[in-house]
Amino acid sequence: MMSRSKRRAIVRKRSIALNLNQVEKELGRPKNSATALVIIIILALIMVGLVWQKVKVSQLIQEIDQLEKQLVYYKETNEKLQGQVLSLSNETRIVSIAREKLDMIYPPYEFMPIEEKIKVDELETNEQ
Repeated sequence: MMSRSKRRAIVRKRSIALNLNQVEKELGRPKNSATALVIIIILALIMVGLVWQKVKVSQLIQEIDQLEKQLVYYKETNEKLQGQVLSLSNETRIVSIAREKLDMIYPPYEFMPIEEKIKVDELETNEQ
C-alpha cells in the first residue's frame, strides 16, 4: 500500500488540478458573459427597432386618415364649385343680365342671300 505522504501528495495534486480547473472556468466566464452581453444588446436593438416601426406605422396611418378627410373635403368643394359654374354659365341667365343690367340687345338680323353676301365680302377684301 501507499504511504500516507504519497497519498497526501496525490490528493494535493488533484486538489491543485481541480483548483486550476476552477480558475480556468472563472477566467473563461468573461467570454460567456461578453457573449451574453452582446446577445442582450442585439435583442435590445431589435426590440427598439420593432417599437420604432410600430410608432412609424401608426403615424403613417394617422397621416393617411388626415389625407383621406382632406380628399373628401376637396371633392365636396369641387362638386359645389362645378354646380356654381353650371348655374352661372346658364345662357338665359347671361342674356337676362346683359339686357337688364347692361342694356344690351341682340344686333338686328339682316337677311341677305348668300350670293350677295359673298359679293359684299369680296368687295370689302378688294378695297383693303
